[in-house]
Amino acid sequence: MLMEWHEVSKQYFEVERARFKKGPLEDIVVFDISYASPAATFASSVLAEMGAEVIKVEPPDGDPLRKLTPFGEFYFDGTGLPFAVEGRNKKYMTLDLEKEEGRELFKQLILHADVVIESFPPGYADELGIGYRQLREIKPDIIYLAFSAYGHFGPKAREFAKVPDSNLLGVSMSGYMMANRELPEAGEPYNLPTAPGFWMATNLAGIYGAAGVVLALYYRLKTGKGQMIDVTSIEAMNKVTLQLIWSHAFNEPINVGVLPLDYAVFPYAYWRTKDGYVFAAGFTDPNFKALVTQLGREDLIEKYPNVFARIKLENQKVLYEELQKEFEKYTFAELVEKMLKWRDEGREGVAVYSKITTPKEVLEEGYWREREVFREIVDRRYGEITVINPVWKLSQTPLKLKWLAKKAGEDNYFLYKKFLGLGRKELGDLKNAGII
Repeated sequence: MLMEWHEVSKQYFEVERARFKKGPLEDIVVFDISYASPAATFASSVLAEMGAEVIKVEPPDGDPLRKLTPFGEFYFDGTGLPFAVEGRNKKYMTLDLEKEEGRELFKQLILHADVVIESFPPGYADELGIGYRQLREIKPDIIYLAFSAYGHFGPKAREFAKVPDSNLLGVSMSGYMMANRELPEAGEPYNLPTAPGFWMATNLAGIYGAAGVVLALYYRLKTGKGQMIDVTSIEAMNKVTLQLIWSHAFNEPINVGVLPLDYAVFPYAYWRTKDGYVFAAGFTDPNFKALVTQLGREDLIEKYPNVFARIKLENQKVLYEELQKEFEKYTFAELVEKMLKWRDEGREGVAVYSKITTPKEVLEEGYWREREVFREIVDRRYGEITVINPVWKLSQTPLKLKWLAKKAGEDNYFLYKKFLGLGRKELGDLKNAGII
């Protein structure tokens, strides 16, 4: 008798089985020389999960990003929570790239590298003699990923070269924060520009950066050629807020910042229910019919017969309140029951309901534990920490979480011996000279 598919597929992705399989980027060597860059740190974290040997190169006193942590006081053995978690799977060495001897050592290390990641002001690495055009002379197939605020070319790239890339820039200069205001009548501070409560822009930039590296590695496999990758957090956010741009491109300016309403489609919003909040959607004509019928308000179909009648802001306000009266009569489970019954009866249109959960509820949800999304790690440096396993689940080349961030320079002896053949005496001299 054949096993049920969900049991078979579970075996493909079990974390314990993954321990004995190689990752997709096994044998790829990455040197991350970024400085105080969440985007670069996230990118190299993803590559490390993919199996690459990622070496974090820090100045002798460490990367300042180590000190960033919730409330400025939650440190684990002197390391902030974001760095401890996103420093996963990496090896750590120290090297002062501001000093000529440090740069000469780095050029020797590059002979062993496939990828370099940096976040210096555009042109600064070039001034030091370790930019892309110098490193490609040393190793023509090198892949060079650079993060910056405004990119490496263009007027702003030159004018604001010394402005560091940041999540702040990404969410503020992409239109995202203005789009996430509530209606003007909500009053301050609710209708002020609103940022997400996490590093959305830099995390997105990191993912795009890592994806760029994978694409460049594939191109190199076919051609033998390396290349430079230029990524900014603003452009990463522009990608996900693109609808703000194309909506205006038709010379029809739209209202933005109208939460909990939507400037382009409606209903597509959140409502209060008997047991919390639900996000509901039913904005096409058939789907709107399904939603209001399930809520017992068929009269709204005639009043708002098409998409254009529903997206007028004044109509949205009225319709929102009418639907709120109905949603608060039901629990989330009751709404889902109505949705499934409608589908099983084969009726036209789809109303979608999604429960709005708190972070605490997410962590306590047993389903995610079954999927091995979360994991408790007992680390000798930090104690027990709950972390998130890699998102991608690959059955043959699984991504892994092996360890959390180490101390700055913790792998100096191993790495300098492996790549340059240096022993303890040479390292002692370099340390005394402030090079490592």
